[in-house]
Amino acid sequence: MSKIGVGVIGLSQGGGWASAAHLPYLKQSDKFEIVALTNSSKESAHKAMSKYGLEDAEAYDSVEEMVKNPRVKLVVCAVAVFSHYKLVKPALEAGKDVYVEWPLGATTKEAEELTTLAQKKGVRTFVGLQGRASHLVSSLQRLVSNGSVGKLLVSQVSGNAGTPETGTKLPPRYSYFKDREAEGTTGQVMLNIYIGHTVDYMATVTGEFATVSAESKTTWPTVDLVEGDKVLESQIPKTADDYVTLHGTTTNGAIYAYTMRGGDAFAPGEGFVWDIIGDKGQIRVTGSTIMANLGAEDYKIRLKDYATGDVSDVELDSHLDVPLAAQNVGKLYESYASGQPLCTFESAVQRHQFLDGMFESINQQRVVTL
Repeated sequence: MSKIGVGVIGLSQGGGWASAAHLPYLKQSDKFEIVALTNSSKESAHKAMSKYGLEDAEAYDSVEEMVKNPRVKLVVCAVAVFSHYKLVKPALEAGKDVYVEWPLGATTKEAEELTTLAQKKGVRTFVGLQGRASHLVSSLQRLVSNGSVGKLLVSQVSGNAGTPETGTKLPPRYSYFKDREAEGTTGQVMLNIYIGHTVDYMATVTGEFATVSAESKTTWPTVDLVEGDKVLESQIPKTADDYVTLHGTTTNGAIYAYTMRGGDAFAPGEGFVWDIIGDKGQIRVTGSTIMANLGAEDYKIRLKDYATGDVSDVELDSHLDVPLAAQNVGKLYESYASGQPLCTFESAVQRHQFLDGMFESINQQRVVTL
């Protein structure tokens, strides 16, 4: 079979998510090949092609031109959320399949419009909520579905984001993370990204959310703007919240509780605890970060059997043999190639709607039914 031709929006020679998470899988894949790049200029696209050894690709400075290329079957949008709608819409209108990084749109309305357009055009879509592709998540799904804990009662997650940009150090690439409000978006961009990723894998394992009660707070009121080890500007005021607590019920009647704190963990390996509690047993997950979408090398699953009192280690499912950041993204590509994408535009709209409910709860200080 011929490989699926991929046109990437936002693969920069300067690095970023596309080069860290998409490129390692796509370069070694026997199912996909990068055939086109769209950047802010053709010069920028050519530089990226040269750096990454993409001699057979073609360079563009607009999506409208790239989608005219018959070799492009799948368009991948890997830029900041502010541009998703205007970049993705012409690809859908051209009848191309599309992958978009999370969040799908800057607002739920944008996400819904893109979803409706994709349905109208009959194209296939998937979204970068790659936590649900994690070998950690598939391992937990297996345990819950085979009755290892019995009837699910409680799911409680607590952890640190484990990334500097959610704490006190902010690279220029993510300068908008410091702002409570960003033009053209609803909610808070940083929370939409981080909470969306983490509650998505929770729902994948323990069930969708029926209600939400939420509180948030800015615990780090200033940040330093940094480039590598160099401080470009210090003590910049930050208005975005970096602490969130959620609780409510799931559609299957369980209780969930969730707490995320920005910044680093207490110590290596102590940034994440997830207890999945049933009437016959309990699962405990530990690791370096709550961001299972990014992954960690030290995730550990233990299973307790109430009847015997035994606690046993659980072997995790296998992951792709690519760098950590590309493992879950690679599995999303594999699911698309198989004809059963793990996370479609429809899935992303559902997550957008949950976040709308979360912000409504925060702003109105009440329980919201989803």
